[in-house]
Amino acid sequence: MAKRSEKVTKKKHARLVVKRPRAAPGSPDSQMAFKGFLAQDTPPAKKIQLIRGGVAARVVDDMVDYFHVSKSEIFRILRTPESTAHKLIKDGRPLDAGASERVVRVADITRMAEDTFGGREAATQWLKTPGAREVRRILSAINHGGVF
Repeated sequence: MAKRSEKVTKKKHARLVVKRPRAAPGSPDSQMAFKGFLAQDTPPAKKIQLIRGGVAARVVDDMVDYFHVSKSEIFRILRTPESTAHKLIKDGRPLDAGASERVVRVADITRMAEDTFGGREAATQWLKTPGAREVRRILSAINHGGVF
C-alpha cells in the first residue's frame, strides 16, 4: 500500500500539526466503516492505533443506518456534542480518542450480541432494550473502576 504524503506545518505557540490528505470514500486508505469493525474481532494493537488516530466521524452515519436510531442517539452514546459531530462529519475529520474508543466498544458489544442472538436483527433489537442498557451501565462502571 502506498504511503500518503504528509504536510507538516507549525501553528502558533510552537505546536506541530500533521495534515494528511483525505482519502476518497471507499478507497483502501479510507477509515473503516462501522460494518468493518463488526466483520471480525480486531486485534488490540489495531484497535489502539484506530483509537489514537481517530475513527472517521462519518462512522456516525453508518451507525445510524445499522441500528436504525437517530443521530442524536448515536451522539449521546459517543458523548459527542451534536454541533461538534456535525462539523467533524462535514469536514471529513476524525472523532477524538474518547469517542473513537466508544465506537470500537459499541462494535465489540454488537458483535458479541450478534453471536449470542444469532444475527443482526435480534442483536440490535436486544441492544435497544432496558436490560441491555443495564448491562452496558454495569460494564461501563466496571470499566471505569466505579461502583454499580
